[in-house]
Amino acid sequence: MKYLRFLLLPLWYLAMSCATQTTPQGGPKDTIPPTVIRYSPKENQTNFKGKDISIEFDEAILLNNPKEEIIIVPSLGKKTEFKLKGTTLTIQPELPWRDSTTYNINFREGVKDLTEGNAAKDLRGGKENDVHLAFSTGPEIDTLSITGKVVSALDEKIPENITIAVYTSDTFDIFEDTPEYFTKSNKTDGSFSITNLKAGKYKLYAFEDKNKNLKAETRSEKFGFLSKTIELDSAVAGLQVGMMNIDSRRPKIQSRRNQSYVNTVRFNKSMTDYQLVSDTAIISYFSNNQTEALVYYPKIDIDSMKVRIKAIDSTLQFIDTVLYIKTNDQEKIKESFKASASDATYNLENNLMQFSITFTKPLKAINHDSIYLDYDSITRLPLKFKSIKMDTIFNRLTFNEFIPLDSLPKSLKITIAPSYLISMDDDSSKQMEPILKLFDSPSTAVLLVNIQTKEPHFIIQLVNSSNKIVQQVADQKKITFKFLTPETLKVRAVIDTNGNGIWDPAIYPQNREPERIIYYLNAEGKLEVPLRANWEVGPLLLKF
Repeated sequence: MKYLRFLLLPLWYLAMSCATQTTPQGGPKDTIPPTVIRYSPKENQTNFKGKDISIEFDEAILLNNPKEEIIIVPSLGKKTEFKLKGTTLTIQPELPWRDSTTYNINFREGVKDLTEGNAAKDLRGGKENDVHLAFSTGPEIDTLSITGKVVSALDEKIPENITIAVYTSDTFDIFEDTPEYFTKSNKTDGSFSITNLKAGKYKLYAFEDKNKNLKAETRSEKFGFLSKTIELDSAVAGLQVGMMNIDSRRPKIQSRRNQSYVNTVRFNKSMTDYQLVSDTAIISYFSNNQTEALVYYPKIDIDSMKVRIKAIDSTLQFIDTVLYIKTNDQEKIKESFKASASDATYNLENNLMQFSITFTKPLKAINHDSIYLDYDSITRLPLKFKSIKMDTIFNRLTFNEFIPLDSLPKSLKITIAPSYLISMDDDSSKQMEPILKLFDSPSTAVLLVNIQTKEPHFIIQLVNSSNKIVQQVADQKKITFKFLTPETLKVRAVIDTNGNGIWDPAIYPQNREPERIIYYLNAEGKLEVPLRANWEVGPLLLKF
């Protein structure tokens, strides 16, 4: 009996072990993606007359956001269904097949394996590729293509999740019409490819499409386009589309309201400048991120006054209209008066000190004898600026003063006493203290840049890590940048196409692309140029 019990114990233990299922531990990681073993229709098949599309894989798969990741052009409709059974994916189109049309399907990241999420691949010509299917409902397969990349118009960053769309109609509206052909940019390098196109003329646009309706919405999305029509009779490659955030809507006055003697004119978008024309002098200025203009009713004995307003936005679109400003007995809500001063800069080339003050209300008075240079805790000298510029639209004062470098310490403070500015509501500014830091030659760096170009007009800019312009020079091919703060900078060229001395953004209504920006890259392909105190770097060679 003892012997029998001894034999039964391992049998009982063995039975319990067999009944308990556990996940296998360890083992090699699955790095092999699912592979297509059968298409229906077949790759490059012509005269397709079937109803659905089916793709069979060599292992179990899962779908990953197929309506976004699987791109079908021309579109089969938003209600196209993707059904999975075992190892076979079936696509059931919403719209009927077009006659004599080449269809292109790119599966991108839409199909993955169950274990490690490896995106599916197919095998064509012995080389792995993303799953892709092209076929035609007619006797021929269209084989032309358009390839390129999207870039940021202002910096070196790669825009992500960009839809590239091409249109064939001459009367399309990118804000209302969906494209016939489209694709998504590569998340890593911004590259794109639209294949299986017919010969013909195309217009190319790119946008973020955050609301996924295949229509541009430039108010909230990055946007770019090519101004020239693509005449496609052979493959077109190497295109570059500059992307930027720009509101291309036509500007208009959205509303006007008055409270006491203040009239608020609200625009539907941010404007870059405006002017008022009337028979009587009027005080007005931008408010609320330049989407509003506050207009003060003059002290005259009439209830309303005719005013002509001319405004312009960043896309050079205009408003030119007439409105009536009014006054009423409604008490105006009093707003606090705020003023702030920027830190001062000192140009070591011409010994000019500059800083600015921005404020929130029109000014009634400026107490010019209330601003001083504090050299130390004892020495304070009054500062009489010979050059002060007043910008009444932006409520900004800009100060320029010549001060010999020999008379300045390496760091000093500017004291702007309380009540330096008096607003038209008789409230006053608080004390402000802009800081001025000076550098001598041993504590600064020099950067030499040589330019090779056939462009007639260009601007060479040094920008810091925040993409703020440190120094810039126009139309010079041998440049010496002096008195640079020791830091890491980037060197870039703005192709000043219209020769106006500034970078111009895209203007969609005028079919004008943004002016190109080209960055200097070193031998290692890096943008950054490190500078150290008392160093001379360069000459760097920038070709464009």
